[in-house]
Amino acid sequence: MSDFANWCRRYISVLFVVVAAVLLYLVFFSDNSMMQVYAYNRTIDSLRHEIAVQTDTMNHYFKLNEELDNREPEAIERVVRENFNMCREDEEVFVCE
Repeated sequence: MSDFANWCRRYISVLFVVVAAVLLYLVFFSDNSMMQVYAYNRTIDSLRHEIAVQTDTMNHYFKLNEELDNREPEAIERVVRENFNMCREDEEVFVCE
């Protein structure tokens, strides 16, 4: 037998190989592996960012809706002019897209 085989028998036990194989499986190949956890965390972070953006948009529209609910003529006129490109009789509107 070679020296390498003797060294392996002397210093590496079967229990060590089994434990190492199980740990490698759990870390890299199982459903809850480190790679899956990393991918899940990235997805969670992107969804949290999307929630923050949508919350800001929702707050903007709530504020606009509150202004319109108060029936303030200035607020109504501003919204109509901005969103529907309406103008007064003595004005010209230039739309740039």
